[in-house]
Amino acid sequence: MEIIQIEDADLQAIEGDRCRTFQAVSHPLNASVILDDIRAYGRKRVIVICNTVSQAQGLFRDLEELNHSERLQVTLLHSRFLPEHRAQKETDLKTIFTQDWQDDGNCYVLISTQVIEAGINITCQVMHTQLCPMNSLLQRAGRCARFQGEQGEVFVYPTIEVNPASTVIAIADLEEDESDPKKQSFLPYPKETCELTWQVLEAHTQSAHVKENVGFRTEEEWINQVHTAEDLLQQQRRQNNQMQFEQHFETAYFRGDQSAASELIRSVDNRSLFVWEQTPVIDFEEETIDPRKLLAFSVPVSTLCKAWREFQSAGFGGDWIFKRIEVPKQKAQTYSQPVCTPITSRQVLTGSIQILVNPRYLYYDEHIGLLIGINEFGNDFASPPKSQRFIKNEYRYHMDTYIGHLGCMWTCWRSSFETTGLKNGEPVDTAYTSVRDELLKAGGQLIKSKIFPHVQQQQAEALFELLVLLAIFTHDLGKLQIKWQEVMRGWQALAHTSFQAKNPKAHLLAHTDYNPESQEEKAALKAYEKKHQRPNHAVESAYLAQV
Repeated sequence: MEIIQIEDADLQAIEGDRCRTFQAVSHPLNASVILDDIRAYGRKRVIVICNTVSQAQGLFRDLEELNHSERLQVTLLHSRFLPEHRAQKETDLKTIFTQDWQDDGNCYVLISTQVIEAGINITCQVMHTQLCPMNSLLQRAGRCARFQGEQGEVFVYPTIEVNPASTVIAIADLEEDESDPKKQSFLPYPKETCELTWQVLEAHTQSAHVKENVGFRTEEEWINQVHTAEDLLQQQRRQNNQMQFEQHFETAYFRGDQSAASELIRSVDNRSLFVWEQTPVIDFEEETIDPRKLLAFSVPVSTLCKAWREFQSAGFGGDWIFKRIEVPKQKAQTYSQPVCTPITSRQVLTGSIQILVNPRYLYYDEHIGLLIGINEFGNDFASPPKSQRFIKNEYRYHMDTYIGHLGCMWTCWRSSFETTGLKNGEPVDTAYTSVRDELLKAGGQLIKSKIFPHVQQQQAEALFELLVLLAIFTHDLGKLQIKWQEVMRGWQALAHTSFQAKNPKAHLLAHTDYNPESQEEKAALKAYEKKHQRPNHAVESAYLAQV
C-alpha cells in the first residue's frame, strides 16, 4: 500500500482562508454556557454535540426552558426519531446551516449526537462538544467553519451538566455507576482514548497557538499522538488474545460449539424496541403483533436495563414495562406471528432482541424523540407501520420429493445455471457459475490448513467435495419424521384439490407448493396449520446428521 503525501501547496488550496480554533474547557457544558456565549458574541449558527441521546435530550430541555425569546430556534437531532421526522430535520438543517447562510435575525442552535459526524454537509460559527476520541472529535469539528472564508471556534468539555428537572432524562443512557451528573462519563467511548485526547487538547489550550487555525498538519499530529498509542494497545491485546481466539475458532467452527461461536462475534449492545397502542379493545396478554411490519427504535440494552431496574424498585405490582417478542415453540416455524411475554428478569431482558414497551412508560414527539422510564407519561404513541413497498415476490415454493430435492441440491453444487430475477421490479437475466467452482479450491485449502496438512491439494478438494455431499444428504433428515410427512402431505393434497398444485400421492416430500402472493392460499395454509401442527425439522436434522 502506497501512502500519498499531500503537499503544503495543495493543502493551502483546499483549506483556503478558513480558520478553525480549538480550546479545552475544564468546566461542564450546560445550557447557561451555551446561552451566555450566544449573547456575548452575537452567535447566529451554533452546534452542540453530546455523546449520548439522553444527554442531548436533557440539554435540549434545559435550553428550551431558558429560551424566553422567539429569536432562539433550537433543534434536536439524534437516532431515536422516526425516519420521517429525522429526514425532515436533516433537510431543514442543510438549509439553515448551509454555506453562505443569511442572517435573518434569529440564532439557530442544533443539539445533536454523533449522528452528524458524517453525511450532513452543514457549518456553524461555534461548536460546543463533549469530549470524545480525537478521530471522532475532528469529524465533529468538520461541521464548524467548514467552508473557505469561514471562521469558527470549537470548545471541548469533559462533561455535560443539566438542571435537576432534566437529570432523569440526561442520565437514562448512563451506567449505574456513571449516573452522578458530576461524575465524568465517557460512554460510549473508551476512557483511555478520551483521556489521551484531553491531554492533547489541554496542552494546545495552554500553548501560545491556541488562537491560531488548526489545519490538516496539526490535526494529523493530534491523531498520531492519540491513536498511535491506542493502536499499539489494541495490537498488544490482539497478540495476547491470539491463542484464545484460535481456540474459540476451532471449537466453534470444527466442533460446532455455539457458546464458543458467540465469543467470536462483536457484542451488539442495542435492542429493537416497539410500542403497541393501548386501547380498550386490545389485551396485551393475548394480542399478537408482527414487528416485521412496524418501525423499531434501536435502544442500548443498558438504557433498557436501567428503566427495568427502576420499574422493579418502584413496585408497581402486577403492571409491566417490557415484554419479550418471540415465536412460541408450539407453533409452526413458518408463517406464524410472534407473541409477547412479560420480561421477569434482567437476564431475560438482555437476552431479548425485540422488545415491546408498555405505552404508559414511553413518550414520543417530533421535537425531543423517544423517552422511556417510569417518570415518563405516555402519550398514546404506537410504532407506526413501515412504508409499503410494492415489490413482486421473487420466489414461490414448489413441491419437491425428498429424493428429487437432494438431486437438485447436488446439481446446484456441480452445475452452472442461468435464471431470471427481479431487480428494482424489472426482470434481469443472470448467469451463475457453479457453487463448486466458487468454493472447491478454498474448501481444499481449509482442509489442508486445519485438518490434514500433509495431503495434496487435489486430495483435500476431493475430501471437501465428499463433505459437501454428506451435508446435502443429511441437511433435511428431520423431514423424514412420520408426523412431518403426514402434515405436509395433507397440505399438498389440499393445495392439489384447491389450487391446482401437484398430487403428492405417496411421495416422501421435502417441499410443498405454496404461493405467498395468493391471499386465498395464504389464508388456507394458516387455517390448515392451526389444526395440523408441523413438527420442527432443522435442529432434528443437525442432530441426526451428527449421530
